[in-house]
Amino acid sequence: MEFNSLYWFTLPGFVLCSGGLYIGLGLLRTFYLDGSLAFKPAVLMVILTVIGAGMTFTGILLHSISGLLRHLRE
Repeated sequence: MEFNSLYWFTLPGFVLCSGGLYIGLGLLRTFYLDGSLAFKPAVLMVILTVIGAGMTFTGILLHSISGLLRHLRE
């Protein structure tokens, strides 16, 4: 059974990144209307977005490397 890195890294990474961007849009709306910015949700947004983007790129990179190795074995 082969490990599918595109599925196991990219899908959760995309979900985390989307969650971070969703929180960021809420923060942007609050900042635009109120002029204030909450610290804890802003930190959570940054953490989710960075980890999600990193996981997404890791999944794509691992998928490309496994395809290259599979091509070299043939």
